[in-house]
Amino acid sequence: MKLTIDHTPERKDEKERIKKCGGFIAWNSLGQPHVNGRLAMTRSLGDLDLKTSGVIAEPETKRIKLHHADDSFLVLTTDGINFMVNSQEICDFVNQCHDPSEAAHAVTEQAIQYGTEDNTTAVVVPFGAWGKYKTSEINFSFSRSFASSGRWA
Repeated sequence: MKLTIDHTPERKDEKERIKKCGGFIAWNSLGQPHVNGRLAMTRSLGDLDLKTSGVIAEPETKRIKLHHADDSFLVLTTDGINFMVNSQEICDFVNQCHDPSEAAHAVTEQAIQYGTEDNTTAVVVPFGAWGKYKTSEINFSFSRSFASSGRWA
């Protein structure tokens, strides 16, 4: 289950905040919106020069109840991964791994193999059902056409 919604300039509420603060949205040659023509996300811990244009570091949060008998892990990733690997693929990679460290490495390596141009960080937090949904065979794809990758689709 995906727990977050990406903070991108495509979101109406995010776009409105950027414009209200004096920023603008420009599209790159691939048709992707960027804040002031530079940043594909509207929230960032860094990018201090874009703070006056409405880029904020404040997260959206919500509470959910975990069921340790059913919930197996939480994966935190940077946009360098999410632009290339979708949520289902991330879950599939993690379910094929023996431990959280191996899973985090597999997720970051897969984004790199798919051609990410951004930094990649993944943190995998195991829950009570870790390994419950493990698949028996490790299958990672080390190639993908641009047409089917998250960034180019």
